[in-house]
Amino acid sequence: MHQRALDPALFNGGVALTRTQHPDPGRLCCVTMQAALEMRCEAHDDPFACPDSLIAYHEGLNQFGLIVHDGDRNVVVIRHCPWCGAALNAAA
Repeated sequence: MHQRALDPALFNGGVALTRTQHPDPGRLCCVTMQAALEMRCEAHDDPFACPDSLIAYHEGLNQFGLIVHDGDRNVVVIRHCPWCGAALNAAA
């Protein structure tokens, strides 16, 4: 696995286009992944600023990533669900 910063072009006025939601949550591999991607924080608008936000999804790249809470917009791209182990490309 590798850590990578998301391209600033993927963001619009500080609002991440990479989101913590999936366009079709019913197709996700498990309810835990679905809950992680549907998580909304009342204290933080930006999922990268919220310590409870764990997963980011980029619809254009069809990639999932673990959010690295280091004060930047870094993720570790993942190919399998951290909860059930299912291949994520099959769920997207």
